[in-house]
Amino acid sequence: MNKIKLINSKFVKINAEFNPNFSGQTSAKMNIKILEIFPLKNKETFQAKYLFEVNYLDLGKISLEGSLFFSTDSRTLKELQKAWKENKIETPDYIFITNNIIQKASIKAIQIEEEMGFPIHLRLPRVDLKNNK
Repeated sequence: MNKIKLINSKFVKINAEFNPNFSGQTSAKMNIKILEIFPLKNKETFQAKYLFEVNYLDLGKISLEGSLFFSTDSRTLKELQKAWKENKIETPDYIFITNNIIQKASIKAIQIEEEMGFPIHLRLPRVDLKNNK
């Protein structure tokens, strides 16, 4: 069982730029950066600020800044802050936070992509017919 629990999330900045004159092939490159991890008043809750970007090169760019709010124990929070400061991103707790960022930000990015005409930045599940030959 995970010792960190997501309790809330919010976006603080949303930016999207689309080049309507672009023609040709493009690819989407996703970038995630955790900007800061810090405790809130209650030492068992913390905020993780992040930047999530999808860059389509000459076609345009989507940029989302937000915060996720988590509850955990004080020891786990200290370990997370240390990992963030030392840029040790391969810990299970750090990966848990990053996966939550991907989930929350990708949903918003897909909405923006649909409205503005960008290709979707990730592969969505699909159903195929089974070949019975």
